[in-house]
Amino acid sequence: MPDALVPADPVATRVWDWPVRIVHWAMVLLLIALLTTATIGGDAMAWHMRAGETMLALVLFRVVWGIVGSRYARFVSFVRGPRAVIAYARSMVRPPHEFHVGHNPLGGWMVIALLLALLFQTGTGLFTNDDVLTEGPLVRLITKDLSDTISSFHRRNAWIVVALATAHIGAVLFYLFALKENLIKPMLHGSHHLELGGFHHQFVLEIFEFRRFFPDFGFGFGRRALVRSGTKSFSRQLRQFGHVGRALDRLVLVVRTLALSHRAKHAELP
Repeated sequence: MPDALVPADPVATRVWDWPVRIVHWAMVLLLIALLTTATIGGDAMAWHMRAGETMLALVLFRVVWGIVGSRYARFVSFVRGPRAVIAYARSMVRPPHEFHVGHNPLGGWMVIALLLALLFQTGTGLFTNDDVLTEGPLVRLITKDLSDTISSFHRRNAWIVVALATAHIGAVLFYLFALKENLIKPMLHGSHHLELGGFHHQFVLEIFEFRRFFPDFGFGFGRRALVRSGTKSFSRQLRQFGHVGRALDRLVLVVRTLALSHRAKHAELP
């Protein structure tokens, strides 16, 4: 009987839409192309310029999509303040670990850092020159000295982009092997499969979906997008969010009772 009340199969929730996924993997390929052509130099720099201009277009699109795009693509869904970032960092070393359906607070700021670094890199690339054959398409609008200065910043910032990309890859591997959380698959097929330990976790996901259609409803789950793993009771989680949380606490008791009763009846059927 108890097994019938707890879902054993992972629950899939849609996270990343196709524009986010296409832009993400296109940026990966373009970054590899940019680093390769910059290392080769010579005639390859013509392709370097083309790849840089394409990367700039993708970055600008991602910024716009972060404002008007789908729920988890929007910056407001994952850009959090220092308190949330610190709390999340603590949960990584001191259970229970906070689980976020979209970007977590640390990952959100990594996205911002990467976008800013790429925007600076591709923007300065429009005004650079290599003193040989290659120059950016807008270099004629500025003086040679200014172009040389911008070129210097462009070369130095490339190392920042590489460092951020390396940190991003390292974080993905850390989550995969240390925290047993696969962040690669959702970016491929768009859905995050959650191995939920009980009914209250499923109810949290249903609240997330409720926020999609009623974004002005007065509680903070849509902004926090937080599910805690571990033994902490769902009632205590709700009370973190104030008076509305206490009202929802009573609602949960009603819905949970009805759901468990419904499942128990079905479990007793032959």
